[in-house]
Amino acid sequence: MPINYMTKKSYDSLSAEAKRLREVEIPKVSREKLEAAQQGDLRENAGYDAARDRLMLLGARLEQIVARISAARFIEELNVPGDIVSIGTRVRLLDLAAGGEVEYCVLGPADADISRNVISFESPLAKGMISRRASEEFSVETPGGERRFRILSIERYR
Repeated sequence: MPINYMTKKSYDSLSAEAKRLREVEIPKVSREKLEAAQQGDLRENAGYDAARDRLMLLGARLEQIVARISAARFIEELNVPGDIVSIGTRVRLLDLAAGGEVEYCVLGPADADISRNVISFESPLAKGMISRRASEEFSVETPGGERRFRILSIERYR
């Protein structure tokens, strides 16, 4: 099973979601399904069909979460040197075309949140800069075309 890199905060959030699904959502929808089944003919029972479908989606989500957290490895516990871009680093970049600076944290998919400039190590931008050092330049192919960056600084994520 592949390792799922995530912060302890993401692990706690996913664990809480799994608990809510197990203890609240799935039992609630199961009751709804049972109540709908008691209304008679299941071939034309939209309430039953909706509850059955919702139950399947909730079960699939729970399985997905359990698989992710069972193979979790905490980013905070990785031996990250801080002078080379890797998972668990904060990187300040200079966009060579636009001239502006931007900072990204390179974490796992569970932590990715572009609105906070947190990217997954699996993203094209992260893949373009992983294993590079400060002052190195690299390019990344984006939907809008190729973009070039220079790494200004690297530090360990905290």
